[in-house]
Amino acid sequence: MEDIAQTDNPALPEFWLRKDPESAFADMRREKAVHWHDEPKSAWFPDGGRGFWSVVRYEDVVEVSRDQETFTSEYGTEIVDMTPEMVHIFGGMLNMSGTAHAHHRAIVNRVLTPRSVEALGDTIRDHARRCIDRVAAQGSCDFMQDIVGDFPAQIICELLGVPVDDRARLVSLTGVALSAYGTAEAYQAMLEIIAYAEQLTARAREQVSDSASFLRKLLTAQVDGERMSDHEIAVFFALLVTAGIETTATSIGQGMYALSLYPEQRRRWQDDFQRLAPRAVEEIVRWVSPVRHFRRTATRDTEIAGQPIAKGDKVVLWYSSANRDESAVERAWELDFARAEDRHVAFGGGGPHFCLGAVLARKEMTVFFEELFARLPDIEVSGEPERLHSNFVNGLAALPVRYTPA
Repeated sequence: MEDIAQTDNPALPEFWLRKDPESAFADMRREKAVHWHDEPKSAWFPDGGRGFWSVVRYEDVVEVSRDQETFTSEYGTEIVDMTPEMVHIFGGMLNMSGTAHAHHRAIVNRVLTPRSVEALGDTIRDHARRCIDRVAAQGSCDFMQDIVGDFPAQIICELLGVPVDDRARLVSLTGVALSAYGTAEAYQAMLEIIAYAEQLTARAREQVSDSASFLRKLLTAQVDGERMSDHEIAVFFALLVTAGIETTATSIGQGMYALSLYPEQRRRWQDDFQRLAPRAVEEIVRWVSPVRHFRRTATRDTEIAGQPIAKGDKVVLWYSSANRDESAVERAWELDFARAEDRHVAFGGGGPHFCLGAVLARKEMTVFFEELFARLPDIEVSGEPERLHSNFVNGLAALPVRYTPA
């Protein structure tokens, strides 16, 4: 199959070295809704692959996301094909569908509730203050490395009962696991995270007095008389730390950069923080699109926007493209806190795989920006950001900022 030129192929590592890969997706959206991309051998994927369909428009991403019967997650949400064991390690219940997914999600929903997130409010605020205060007197720093880098990590680790001395290594492993999602190096990092989680879960099972801890609650939670095994909890642990650390840091870091590009939106938010916070956080997540894509696999011969899709074909949903689709979002390239509705797929396009951690991410972002504006009200971006070379996370490696020393 011939389609978009290979220089505009998101399967290749060099595509993500472009200054603005989103312009390539804009070209794709203008041309047609669905594009075929080959998977040639590359530094990230030495064996190459069998190719995939890229879905780039908002309405189509939403439609495919909600139809798990036709477009399943059970063969993996990574672009590259994997063995069943690798699919399980990389995603756990993220790479499940139907009854198995619903069962695991129901158990987690018993524990990770809006009430449990609200109970973390003081912890989240304490960590936000600590991250900001450690550089407040300097006058300048790297926003990603010095302020926000370990903020969501500390909260997730607190939630999961990870000892302080173990956290730096865990944060490092999540970076490796997500920087080139699906590669051999990322797989080894996931294995190490899961092995660590199994040890932590075993300790949590022995500490019967700590019945309020998150892991203890997961160990005892059940649906229809069934519980998650220690290994299943460890795989979920890996999913939670990889999803909850890097993506929230990405949203905050890229959000800070977005506020520098749209200073009038920042002024509006700082002048009326509490009223605008829900809208501002949602718009930042849309504008950033911290997770670039997930994959589905067609369970039958079908079509998307008139394009025939064969049974077994890989279908990749480009959330970052859908969130820039101006047929769905007016002036989609702009950050605008006055939008009347939330039309974005940054937490997934709806359906059974909507992001479990959305409530926690929104809370973390709200509290962090509230504390940032209170403590460093004139903080501003002072140079160009350094972007992560990743096909999966739309992250920043560095973002220089300056401010009046506090």
